[in-house]
Amino acid sequence: MKTVLGTVIYKQAEVFLQDLLTSVDNQQDKNFDLLITNDNYTDEDLIRLNVINNQQDANQNLVQLNGKVNFLNLRPLGCTIAQTRIEMIKKAKALGYDLLVVCDADDTFVPTRIGAFKEAYQLDKSYAFYYNGLVTEDGKNVLENMPKTVDSARLISQSNFIGMGTTAINLHMLTDDFIATLSEGDCPVFDWYFFTRLLMDIGPGKLVENADTIYRIHDNNQVGTSHNVEQEYQVKLTHYKNLAKRYPYFEHLYQDLQKLDIDSIDTSHDRNGYWWSNILMEDSYEI
Repeated sequence: MKTVLGTVIYKQAEVFLQDLLTSVDNQQDKNFDLLITNDNYTDEDLIRLNVINNQQDANQNLVQLNGKVNFLNLRPLGCTIAQTRIEMIKKAKALGYDLLVVCDADDTFVPTRIGAFKEAYQLDKSYAFYYNGLVTEDGKNVLENMPKTVDSARLISQSNFIGMGTTAINLHMLTDDFIATLSEGDCPVFDWYFFTRLLMDIGPGKLVENADTIYRIHDNNQVGTSHNVEQEYQVKLTHYKNLAKRYPYFEHLYQDLQKLDIDSIDTSHDRNGYWWSNILMEDSYEI
């Protein structure tokens, strides 16, 4: 099988880049490739950081792998966050990879992550994606009680525990036509949109042990975890409106959310421990 670890790098996370590369170096299973997608670093930045050489080619000595380093430069295109992720997926599929393991540029991960995902994929290729736990640097679980499998979008319709940085994607199950439609969900919570689409159209997801992502706590990495109900309301309106273009279930949620009196919501306690979980509505609609 062909496995690639993909990440989108950007200037705002430069302080975390070396830690990310150290996590790559520390993987016990080194039989994988690396795909670095550049969002907004200049060529001069990338040469200084040893990501590319003077010929604009990927530096094959950037990390110690048995595989190769691939480089995708999106800076000239001025992509949105969603577009960088879509282009990374397209590139990985075009290069013939079976499994795309994703990591965020400001996180790290345990040394067994690649090996655990590869084993899960080889044991059962019927899953559209595989997801792992999220822990803080001192080992505390960020998201509690995640299910062993996810086979319905309802499980992440009103709150979410699945993000790009905690997943591996079964590229064989994604068609070019499906990937071409993902730009419909170009918004700040694209990850949520993407995995909802996978569950609605492609297939289920499976939890993988011993593959934890180590979540770095900083201001830009805590979106969706606060009790900011107005922000959550606006995010969900956009999220549901995007999905309502394809699915009546999300049109139902969109309409119900618009009728909601958010001033009456009690935020004094956690709802279910997932992202975007302050607003949880009654839901008996058939998907």
